[in-house]
Amino acid sequence: MISAMRQVATKVVVTCEHASFRVPRELDRLGLPAAVLRSHRGWDPGALPVARAVAAAFSAPLFAGEWSRLLVDLNRSADQPAVIVPTIDGRPVPGNALTATERRERLDRYWAPWRAQVEQGFATAKRRRQPVLHLSIHSFVERLHGVERTNDVGLLYDHRRPRERALARALRDLLRGRGCAVRCNFPYYGHTDGHTSWWRRRLSDQRYLGIEIELNQRTVRTARKRRELQTVLIDALELLIAGDPFAR
Repeated sequence: MISAMRQVATKVVVTCEHASFRVPRELDRLGLPAAVLRSHRGWDPGALPVARAVAAAFSAPLFAGEWSRLLVDLNRSADQPAVIVPTIDGRPVPGNALTATERRERLDRYWAPWRAQVEQGFATAKRRRQPVLHLSIHSFVERLHGVERTNDVGLLYDHRRPRERALARALRDLLRGRGCAVRCNFPYYGHTDGHTSWWRRRLSDQRYLGIEIELNQRTVRTARKRRELQTVLIDALELLIAGDPFAR
């Protein structure tokens, strides 16, 4: 079945912006305890193995972040304050107390090259006159500020783009039919600043569909649970892509 999927006109591109909790040695963990970097504040646990599986299933390029989101957030635009956060949970991030020049240097070194790699992947599709389905894989903590997040998967999209809305809702229904608890535009809104939103400003909905797939960390914490979820996710995506998501 997968071999047939590789012949479709749509180009699938997979990104995993928060794949790592690493910080360059010379920055001394940004002055933070290692436990903070290894927590959900520093990265998206479980997201990278699922992103790898999805990319492999569709012979798609995978662009995974190398450094912690606390060093620089690849899922934020360069002009947004949250791209380099000064505090987390009310605690200062000492290594992020930067001058304007230092901020530009960090973005130039750690944000811009990765975004340029993704852009090159999109350029390949453009040369081949292929529309792009961008799947941005993330995970979210199951309990935050005392609130339990009960859904297994969140699908983030821009509700103002009809094709994205139709695709996300179709994926939601397929996943629900396979036993997953799914919510759209939860735990975050899909139209606010993010990597997919950045591309929407540059490409029409006839050339680009961006879905941020958020996975509850309780569903990806162990290898067994990850395999179960990624199998269901890939099966659902195969059906959607075979039906040409840009025809919706």
